[in-house]
Amino acid sequence: MFSRAKAALAAAIKKQIAQIQAPFELIRQQQTYQHYRGVMTLDPELLASAFRQADYGYITRQAQLFELIEERDPHIYGELAKRRRSVVGLDWDLYPRDDASQAEIDRTTELKGMIADINNIEDSFYDLTDAIGKGFSALEIYWRTGREWVPEQLLWVPQRLFELSRDSNELLLLVNGQREPLRPDGWIVHEHRARSGYIESAALFRVLAWTYAYKAYNVLDMQKFLELYGMPLRLGRYPSGIDTKQRNELLQGLRSLGADGAGIIPSTMAIDLIESKNGKATDFMDVIGYWEKKQSIAILGSTLTSQADGKTSTNALGEIHNAVRQEIMYHDVRQVVPAINRGLVEPIVRLNGMFAPDRMPRFGYDTSESVDQKMLVDVLEKAAQLGLEIDVGWAHDALQIPRAGKDSKLLTTPGRAQQAEQSALAKLAALAQVADEADATPAFAQRLALLSVPHEQAMVDQVYAILADAGSYEEAIEKIQALSLSPGGAWVDDITQGLVTAALSGRADILEGK
Repeated sequence: MFSRAKAALAAAIKKQIAQIQAPFELIRQQQTYQHYRGVMTLDPELLASAFRQADYGYITRQAQLFELIEERDPHIYGELAKRRRSVVGLDWDLYPRDDASQAEIDRTTELKGMIADINNIEDSFYDLTDAIGKGFSALEIYWRTGREWVPEQLLWVPQRLFELSRDSNELLLLVNGQREPLRPDGWIVHEHRARSGYIESAALFRVLAWTYAYKAYNVLDMQKFLELYGMPLRLGRYPSGIDTKQRNELLQGLRSLGADGAGIIPSTMAIDLIESKNGKATDFMDVIGYWEKKQSIAILGSTLTSQADGKTSTNALGEIHNAVRQEIMYHDVRQVVPAINRGLVEPIVRLNGMFAPDRMPRFGYDTSESVDQKMLVDVLEKAAQLGLEIDVGWAHDALQIPRAGKDSKLLTTPGRAQQAEQSALAKLAALAQVADEADATPAFAQRLALLSVPHEQAMVDQVYAILADAGSYEEAIEKIQALSLSPGGAWVDDITQGLVTAALSGRADILEGK
């Protein structure tokens, strides 16, 4: 009897527990359903609730919505990926100070190698651009210690795992539900502002979320419309006088036919399939296209670069919109670069004692556009002939041709000796033309000076190059003393030809009694 009582008590307790858990299980199922339904439609009430929480520092819900929007909307994903790839597709480099010594330049090269050797560094730079849409992006640094402190890996952490302190606007990491500050030199945090405001409200997705919500309504309505008008109407006919059970059997057969393509009904009943005649989704597609254009404008500043409909895609408009995209790219680069310098370059330099704080090289992307080198060389040549003072370093930068290193082999024009031999007679004839002038001596001197200008300028350029590359006064003097400045090659040929011509002209004058 005691056993039966114990079993009855256990059954009662289980029943009570089931009754207590049932509402919570029902609520959980309802919340799950409402969550996915809300994500499908993103109704304004859900958005407003998430944004209100974010404004108080609780950004988890907002970050989750941002992730789901990017995942579910291919148009937003594609347009945002264009903008992110335009940044990471640029070449990056470390730039020393303008007055850097040779030792600092060498350490800058070493530092660049340390950064380039970080595992998947290019992917990590791409992860940083996730802030373009979501307001901020955080990478945790895993250091490899030893003779040098070097980041071994940069791990991207989802935005939903952070909250904001309303007192200091500081980013806090959620660990087991508790807020923890980010450890120094352990994180690269990039805050990207699509508009003015705090981190949680400056994200581009705050704008895109509304367009997604309105577009999702039309997508859902179009799906219902196509489901209704895209399938034939299934109409069941039954004879009069049948009972409710038989009518339910016919209805079940109709439903089975729609879901499974098969069903059974009594022989006294019939099913008619009526084809739809007027089902069109054009209006829904127009509205969806309207919101996608708004999304392109918000992300890329225009629609022409994302939609080629054959109506508005002209070359002139394309150039204008491409210029707008370049301005956006420059804007993104100017925001990303300081985060990399602050979160990656400075900790490596400080922990390894590589530079003084005011001598640190800076990370940067190469945003220079390609130039017409042939045209620019022609302009520089003509400008030099006019006597304009052009800095050699500026010319190298303008032509996008790097300066040669101290041990580099310089490129020379092939076949220069043969060209000099072929032009020897022409130069001699040019000098001889002055023989008939009243006073030939000044003319000979002027001709020889013109022939000497290119050779003298080449010597001056060599001295300038040594001064630009030298790290100290003593080093410059030593290199200049080692430089061979004596005339040679083509210059000697020019002088020889001039002297020969002058001698022949003098003999002619003597014979003519001048």
